[in-house]
Amino acid sequence: MRILQGTPASGGTAAGAACILPVRKKPAMQKQYAADPAQELVRLQKARACAKQEIEEIYRSACRRIGSRDSLIFQIHIIMLEDEGFQQAILDSIVQNRWTAEYAVWYNGNKLYRTFAEMEDEYMRARSEDMLDICHRLLKCLNRGCCMIPAVEDYLTEPAVLCLAHALPSEVVQSNQGRILGLVEQYGSSTSHSTLLARSMGLPAVTALGAAFRELQPGGELIVDGNEGRVYVDPSPEVRALFQKRIGDKTEP
Repeated sequence: MRILQGTPASGGTAAGAACILPVRKKPAMQKQYAADPAQELVRLQKARACAKQEIEEIYRSACRRIGSRDSLIFQIHIIMLEDEGFQQAILDSIVQNRWTAEYAVWYNGNKLYRTFAEMEDEYMRARSEDMLDICHRLLKCLNRGCCMIPAVEDYLTEPAVLCLAHALPSEVVQSNQGRILGLVEQYGSSTSHSTLLARSMGLPAVTALGAAFRELQPGGELIVDGNEGRVYVDPSPEVRALFQKRIGDKTEP
């Protein structure tokens, strides 16, 4: 048995097999030039409307699932999507640089992602994942095959502990809740919108495992202690029995 120490993000205990998503980096894209910038502006306008509609649908679904208060995260996503500075930067990239809409979104979204990720304030630093979420959605609306992150549901085919480098807010709230037993992140923080959603959904979560995350193996047995920020890998029979009793006590009527 090994005990990995991270940061407690959402209380409670979960036990199950590890479902480990591959390392998912920000979309990488080569510089692309447009034959007709005017057409790219039309494509961008349609993609922005598509992204807004999808986020609004996620918001309504989240309201039914966890209530309107915690679902406001996705209203913030709409505000970030429609931010005048962000949109103007994309427009300028298309008109002045003659870039494709995809590359203009990627370049400016990536720039903002780095700006948030390098901030000293932890709360503002955690907003980088929101920017990544929005950037991916815009790219998906522009081109359904464009540099998208693999969907959680493609990997989470049965109940398991979801283990990944970063969790995005939209994928946490959209995932089949019955299949996510707990959440383990290599990075992340207790102030991220993903972990806030995990708390609202009652999912035990541990973040910021760092290099210890590499000790996790697909299908390996895990116990997630969201109260203490610990992940037990291949727990001993005694530890398994202790935590199973806690989980059982919690589920009893």
